[in-house]
Order: sequence, then structure tokens, then C-alpha cells
Amino acid sequence: MKKMIFPLIVAAVALSGCRNSGLLLPNATGAAYEVLVVIDEKDWRTEGGKALFDLLAADMPCIPQAEPMFAISRVSQDQFDNLLRPTRNIVMVEIDSTQYTKATIKFVKNRWANSQAIVLITSNTAQNLASILASKGTEISNYLVEAERTRQIDFLKSSINNTALNKVYTKFGGQIAVPTSLNKYNEAQDFIWMSNGSAVARQDILIYSYPYTDKKQLTEKALLAKRDSMLQAHIPGSVKGSYMGTAYAFEPPVFKEIWLNNSYCAEIRGLWEMKNGEVMGGPFVSHTRLDEINNRLITIEGFVFAPGRDKRNLIRQVEAMIYSFKMPQEVNEVVITPKK
Repeated sequence: MKKMIFPLIVAAVALSGCRNSGLLLPNATGAAYEVLVVIDEKDWRTEGGKALFDLLAADMPCIPQAEPMFAISRVSQDQFDNLLRPTRNIVMVEIDSTQYTKATIKFVKNRWANSQAIVLITSNTAQNLASILASKGTEISNYLVEAERTRQIDFLKSSINNTALNKVYTKFGGQIAVPTSLNKYNEAQDFIWMSNGSAVARQDILIYSYPYTDKKQLTEKALLAKRDSMLQAHIPGSVKGSYMGTAYAFEPPVFKEIWLNNSYCAEIRGLWEMKNGEVMGGPFVSHTRLDEINNRLITIEGFVFAPGRDKRNLIRQVEAMIYSFKMPQEVNEVVITPKK
């Protein structure tokens, strides 16, 4: 009977759209970036199980100390009971050559709880499980990260800082969801800096804009040069002549082209440090997008300063704030043809 547990779950999940349409689901449980892996001990100890562990426990990129992408807990299939089913992030794995002829991955939402992300993985062999994780493991990580980001944005929208919202709309014509804890502001022309001012776990958001002339402004080199000039001008340190800048030596910034709401976005992740002054630093993430109504570039950046503390969840929280930003054309529902 044990071999039938997972196939029955797969069938139940496939029918969940019909079965759950009239049901009131509980809210998902568990902490942010925790993942429950449902896999039998014998499979967990294979090369496929090791590949899954290595995927989920990989180091979070662009933070100053080693922290895993996810916190992992594991139960066997017969331990996966009603108490555990509402867990927010679940990865379910079964290896069975009598049931499957190849390895497959399926993504399911809200099976047993609201705001739930489930990954179903089946394979005929441990070797094929390891192989599919090597080729498609990033899809799993991205799915779970995006689920956490969506939860965070929903939370931000439920307790939005209206003062910050109005300031950003007045200055940039955009909208952003930030919490009421970010209630300290520093403004200049085409620039705003919002912070919670915490000495323990500081979170900051910067937004600045400048005229758009050509695509060369969206290269990694140009964006980092602009970032450093804006930080030097607007974020001084406590020591005379010191200022915030990009840290290049320890871990170089990572540039990535992504699409948000059918529009181009240049994303940079990396580390910041104080130049010519205090020994301070931490992670940052920035998005630069084209304001097509006003023909300017808008950069939205978040950074964290939390000495002696874990920073994964802190930077993921400000990342969600950045992803919540709506450009003027989105606020005004202007239809723009995506640039290729």
C-alpha cells in the first residue's frame, strides 16, 4: 500500500481545482523560506536525494556570509499527515520503477492551504532524479522563491505605508508597497530614501530617476557607475568624506535581465560598503526600468545592514518591496508594446 501513497496524492492534486472550488482552505503554516521535503529515508540517502538537498541548501547568492536558500525539514511519506499538509512550501518525492518510466516535475498551488506552493517530483531511478534536478533544479528554486515573494507582497499590501505611497507617487508617478516601519525619509530632486532606521536590522529603499537617452544606459557598467554616483551624492557616512558605494572585491555584483509586467528590467544584486570611512556593508538588490510616459529611467533599490545577524530573509523582504513597484504606465494602465 505504501507505494500507492504518492500516486494517489498526484491524482488528488490533479483534481484539486474541482474539489477545492467550494472549500474554505486554512492559511499555509510555517516560516518564510522553510521547505518540507516529503521523501522516504531510503530515497533521501541516494544520489537523487543528495542532489535535492544540495539544491535547496545551496548558498544564498550575494550576501556577505553563507546562508542556505531554504531551511529544510524532512518526513517520510507515511509521516506526512493532516498536521503537516498545510505547510507553506512542500517538495514531495517518490522514486519507484514500477510506477514511473522517467523523472518528472510538477508545480501545484494551494492544494491543502491558501498561499501554498507544492513541487511534485517522481522518478523511476535515483540517477534520473539527480539528472532532472541538475537540468531543471533552478525552476524549483525560482518557484519557491516567487511563492515567498508573492506572500510578502500580499502582506505588504495589507498594511501599506500610505505616507511613503504618496511620496513616491508625487515624485515618480509610481507606486510601491513598503511597511509602516520604513518611516524615515530623505528626499532630493528625483530621489527618495526610506529607512526603518533600525540599529539591529536596518532595511532601506532608494528610488531615483534620470533622463533616458539610449540603451547603453542599461548596461551593467553604466548602471553601476550611476549607482555609485548617486550613492556618493546622497548617502554620506558618519566620517567626513565617507559615503556608500558598491563593493567589488569580495563578491562582484550580479547583473541579470528580467521581464516584469511585460516590460524590461535590469536587475543587479551585490554587496555595498562604506568608502573612506566606517567598516560597514551588506547586501543590496536593484531594479532599473524605463518610464515610457516620461522617457526616464527609474531605479528602485533595497539594501540591508544587520551586523552579526542572518540577512537572507531581510534582503528577501526588501526585494519584495522592489518587486511591488508599479511604473507610471502601469499605474495609469497605459498599454505599452514590450521591447524585444
